[in-house]
Amino acid sequence: MLRRRVTRVDPVSASRVFALLLFVQGFVLGALALGLRLAGIDLPLPLTPPAGGNTITLLLWTPLTFGAVGAISGGILAIIYNWVAKRFGGIEYEMEKSL
Repeated sequence: MLRRRVTRVDPVSASRVFALLLFVQGFVLGALALGLRLAGIDLPLPLTPPAGGNTITLLLWTPLTFGAVGAISGGILAIIYNWVAKRFGGIEYEMEKSL
């Protein structure tokens, strides 16, 4: 087994990945909230538009808001990880040599 350590994460790369992941999550939650609203159920989800928001608002606002939060938090978390990894060591993982 080969042991390796992640010593640094690029903040721009982490921001991009987090933004995309949370954008997709926001789209799924926006579609779910839209379906529930059309069925007459008003489910309060985080970072969704205020009551009375229409279908366009749910399908656009929620993914964009989640994506923006992902971009900001991804960069901040990468910077924090780099600081911690420099002082205490990074995350270790094991790899096998493939044949």
